[in-house]
Amino acid sequence: MLPFRTNCPRPTPLHKLLHTRLLAPMIAGGLILLGNMPARADYKSGYLAYQAGNYHAALQEWQDVANSDPRAAYAMGLIYYRGNLGRTDYDSAAKWFGIAARANHANALYYMGLLSLNGWGVPYDQFKATDFFKRSLDADPDNADAAFLLAQQYMHGRGAMQNYVDAAHYYLKAAQLGLPAGQYMIGAMYERGWGVNRNLAEAYYWLRLSALNPITTPPGTELDADPGKAVALLEQKLRPEEIRRVENRLGTRIN
Repeated sequence: MLPFRTNCPRPTPLHKLLHTRLLAPMIAGGLILLGNMPARADYKSGYLAYQAGNYHAALQEWQDVANSDPRAAYAMGLIYYRGNLGRTDYDSAAKWFGIAARANHANALYYMGLLSLNGWGVPYDQFKATDFFKRSLDADPDNADAAFLLAQQYMHGRGAMQNYVDAAHYYLKAAQLGLPAGQYMIGAMYERGWGVNRNLAEAYYWLRLSALNPITTPPGTELDADPGKAVALLEQKLRPEEIRRVENRLGTRIN
């Protein structure tokens, strides 16, 4: 049986929580568009200032429209969250993320979940974190990090009743969206038969996938994972033809 351990320290250092993989698409999508909402002149001016690194000017432009334009509110929250003005300000980040979240802005909901998970700028509240992650995933089904963190909540019974079936469901969703941490965890679930029918070949497939890229986790979560060791252990339990079928399934990704 392959070893794994997850836990949830609070909080993690800022440099670990600002993952380029997560923040880059959020800036591209969250700062530019929200559905088909037409852009406002002040918002565009703020975005141009942001792109130029003039964060004070961006805030000034967005301040005027943030209460009516959730894109501007989210963008302001992101500036404070990232410490673009020289220091991280979680209180201000929570204020503006909260305004955007009330308009169902998917990324703002996700960040409110992170803040609640770690007690940054808002009271530490696992139940609110779970709720925010659910709402974020409903608003943006392609948010792999929200799916992974929601799985963690069910896996450990934080802010939700412990439920391996729901944990496996969300780990699988994160895995299918390409998150190595989700791939590792759903592999572990298949290996143990937790929340899913035990299937060593399926476990081997997901663990092989997880080994192709570095395993990183969203803020507030750590994962002690050794996919190479897990793969080696499973290979001892599988028939050669089962391994070949998995390799065929992986195709060009393993070359």
